[in-house]
Amino acid sequence: MNLTMTAILVLLLSFNTLAEELPLELQAPETAPVKKMSVPSETLMKLMEERQQDLDRREAAVRREEERLKLLRSDIEGLLKKQAGPAKSAAVSPSGGKPTGVPPHAANLVHLSQAFETMPVEEAAQRIEKMREAVALDLLSRLKSKTTGQILAALDPAKAARLVEKLAADPGTSSSEVSLKRK
Repeated sequence: MNLTMTAILVLLLSFNTLAEELPLELQAPETAPVKKMSVPSETLMKLMEERQQDLDRREAAVRREEERLKLLRSDIEGLLKKQAGPAKSAAVSPSGGKPTGVPPHAANLVHLSQAFETMPVEEAAQRIEKMREAVALDLLSRLKSKTTGQILAALDPAKAARLVEKLAADPGTSSSEVSLKRK
């Protein structure tokens, strides 16, 4: 920006020197060119200063936003690390480091069920349609009954019927146990 201001000043000064080189008959009175040149140059300088101040304000706002985004990113990464820690420890028993009887996907089902509760019914049905039945049953059993009914209504009737039969088979056991009994 300083280079532009310098170039403008050089041009203004060169106009003044050209005006001095004109013959006396062509020159205007002494006060007129000075006022003509000073008013536009002052206005131009004011405009350039205002523009520079505007750019400085914008730059400061961008910097503040970048800092805010860095803080949010670090918060999200911290939350992901916290969430990943309990999920791993839930799937591994404290004694031998061997997996417990909990299916590997069970640790994430609570989070998934919350996501499916907020998802549009048609999208949820499309995703459940493509899932393995055991996973779909676990997920559907954790959803609110109203949401489960809406999703089942949007599913292929044959798949919905199979899922309903398996859900109704034994409500006391988890759906993964139901699918093991059926095999």
